[in-house]
Amino acid sequence: MGNLRPGHLIEAALWLILCLFLFIYSFEFNQDIEIYKFGASAWPRAIILLMAIAALGQLYHHWKRGDEASSEIISKATDDGSEDAAHEAHHDGLKWYASTFGLLVIPFAYMRIPDWIAAIISVEGAGVHLIRIIVAAILVGIFIYYMRRNMIGAMLTLPVFFAAMLEDFGFYSLAPFFIIGVMFLFGERRPKFMASIMMLILGLLLLLFVKILYVGLPVGNMHPFYDIGSWIVTVLQ
Repeated sequence: MGNLRPGHLIEAALWLILCLFLFIYSFEFNQDIEIYKFGASAWPRAIILLMAIAALGQLYHHWKRGDEASSEIISKATDDGSEDAAHEAHHDGLKWYASTFGLLVIPFAYMRIPDWIAAIISVEGAGVHLIRIIVAAILVGIFIYYMRRNMIGAMLTLPVFFAAMLEDFGFYSLAPFFIIGVMFLFGERRPKFMASIMMLILGLLLLLFVKILYVGLPVGNMHPFYDIGSWIVTVLQ
């Protein structure tokens, strides 16, 4: 087993299980796209593959070197009082771990709850879309409410939540809020600066993927989000 500890194996297993779950879920939106020959699931699966490679690479690193490489960093973290700070902030208690788990459940709740509600009340088409919008609004509200109480859990949840809603709401509608959310979670509080950086990053992404690489980013499948994404693609191309 080299320098591996049970914690290393559990960590790698959790990441690989998450990758497997996301890969299986990708078959639900595995559709052909006229302007992108690799289909709707290509980019998500590429990211999932990178996540799996990173998890295996981390496991290999621990197998070869154990915790040797990170021991100095851990020592510095202990010396500068970070352990005491975590304890004072209640980041080492059951309540904090439960809060983190609850935040991480939010994206997966969005993946399932709208379909359950639609099945129970027997609605289709536009009715399902309305349910998805309402559920998304409620879950976003819950996420924002608990975000200030558990910033670490929110950091872990936000990318997964963004990915979960991407198919329905589209990249073009969600990306501005995602970028601002990331900046907020990392401590930025200046509205004008956040808006400027968001527009800069979004502009560069659109220029790279839509104008240069001609990659079909998700436009969403619900009105008016689909209309917004389609309009942006039409203008840029």
